[in-house]
Amino acid sequence: MRIRSILTAVVTLLVIAGGLYYFYGYRHRDISADFDTAKEYTEDAATTSAVKSALALNKQLSSLDIHVDSTNNPGKSGNDVTLTGQVPTEDDKRVAEEIARSTKGVANVVNNLEVVPKAQASNPEKQYVPDLSLKTQQIKVDVYNGEIRLTGSVQSSTQKADAESAARAIASVRDADSNSLAVTSVGERES
Repeated sequence: MRIRSILTAVVTLLVIAGGLYYFYGYRHRDISADFDTAKEYTEDAATTSAVKSALALNKQLSSLDIHVDSTNNPGKSGNDVTLTGQVPTEDDKRVAEEIARSTKGVANVVNNLEVVPKAQASNPEKQYVPDLSLKTQQIKVDVYNGEIRLTGSVQSSTQKADAESAARAIASVRDADSNSLAVTSVGERES
């Protein structure tokens, strides 16, 4: 019985000490630091999502397992993005870096992709949805909170519909908006 009362007293003291430590520690914190931390985390997540979406929209890279990590870079306007994983060719590595570098919110790209000629697609079932021939098109992809906005120009309404379908096919995308994607026929110039 005596041991039980000693244990109860020790546990009670530990709970009181923990509560005091918690309240004392957080009472002297600056709330703006908490907001800054939340803002940085949100920006990191948005940049990571934007780069992953841009990679998924690329016919050459869509089925490869490329990992994207972004961290806030206070000295630059944008985040540092690190690419990791395995790709089968040097060209795949170069294209992945170009896509990441041209994504909104990216200040610097660290390309740690390893070229392994026998590297396979991470999911052979996962294919790029339509053939958009993006190399000749000027499509900009902006991602925010799981929503993709496509801007720029394509040569036909079929390509516009295919671009929106490709964006909607990405697992984490809730909505895709191609209203700002202009259709220009061959020979017609965008104003």
